[in-house]
Amino acid sequence: MKEQLALLRELQNIDLELDELEERKEEIQSRLDENKSFLTKLESDLEEQRDELEEVKSLRREKRRELDELEQELERRQEKLHEVETANEYDAVEKEIEVISEDIEETEEEVEHLGEVIEDTENSVEDKEDKILQLREGIAKEEEEAEAKLAELDEEMQQLNERQEEAREEVSERVLRRYDFIRSRSDGPAIAPAKDEHCEQCFMAIPPQKYIELQRGDDLVTCSSCQAILYYYEDAEDYEEDEAEA
Repeated sequence: MKEQLALLRELQNIDLELDELEERKEEIQSRLDENKSFLTKLESDLEEQRDELEEVKSLRREKRRELDELEQELERRQEKLHEVETANEYDAVEKEIEVISEDIEETEEEVEHLGEVIEDTENSVEDKEDKILQLREGIAKEEEEAEAKLAELDEEMQQLNERQEEAREEVSERVLRRYDFIRSRSDGPAIAPAKDEHCEQCFMAIPPQKYIELQRGDDLVTCSSCQAILYYYEDAEDYEEDEAEA
């Protein structure tokens, strides 16, 4: 069993390396996805702002037409003022001129305000277009670097997968089933060292009789708390010394 546990430790080291590489790949892809999502949001905002700009421009054109019509109407009323024959008619036309003049003043203010809004929006659109262009260039560069890094990670994972397959063939089917089951149910390592009658993974005490069985190495022993397969830490040290000498 001690030999099986040594093989299992090697297998776990490979699996943990594979997990780490997979996490790195996911981080790289997640960062790329976030950048693309942010770019899509900016492009959507830009399109909305362009639509708003066209609406404001259309409104200003409409207000300018209203202003032209008011100014023409004012000219007609001013001409009519010279044609009236009674004081009542004069007062009425003068009142109309006053109302039209107020409408002209109000419309001119609206046109001026819309012009300011258009100028501000055009500046904002231009700034956003520059940012989007820079972001696109940055994303393109990052994608190129990410593709190279992902290819490198894939190559490492391919080599590890081959080592993993070889390691699994050397472990007994019974031990392997137990290892796979624990690994599928736990976020932590499936195999952990035991020292001073404690599990080094969850630090829970190991009953004396079970600890003696573990030291003997006759059968598979698991932690009653974290369920990890346990191995005696001195066995691992002896194995590593033998491997180093070899």
